[in-house]
Amino acid sequence: MEDNSEIAAQFVNEVEKFSHSKLKRKIELLRIYEEALKFNNEKEFEDLAFTAKYVQGLLRVVKTGTVNPEVQNIEQIKKDFSDNMNKTVDRIKKIIAGASEDLKLHFEKTYFELTQDSFINFSELLSDLEWAKMYLNEIKRR
Repeated sequence: MEDNSEIAAQFVNEVEKFSHSKLKRKIELLRIYEEALKFNNEKEFEDLAFTAKYVQGLLRVVKTGTVNPEVQNIEQIKKDFSDNMNKTVDRIKKIIAGASEDLKLHFEKTYFELTQDSFINFSELLSDLEWAKMYLNEIKRR
């Protein structure tokens, strides 16, 4: 029987292949998925991936919305973006709640601090989670 680390590694490798090597935060994606498996929390991981994909879509709208006259409700979109960013952080924290203090501290410092670096890192992690969601969607279609 495979252990969680092997299953998680296999999953992340499949996502990496699916994304044509576009993952930027593979180790953290692996750790999140490993923690989800450890506590039989794959549903929470799928919800996280779904929310991340949604946030990425909102971010694209926010970026183009400021110059695209067709985007009418930019303030509502920004609010939705902010709410779902918080939801994503909460979901990650929930998944890694049982992890080592070192891992939780790593996520806190690397992704959740209110700095430009953390925001960039978090955006990259969201992108990887979006790829995970697209991969999961692909599997369901097969």
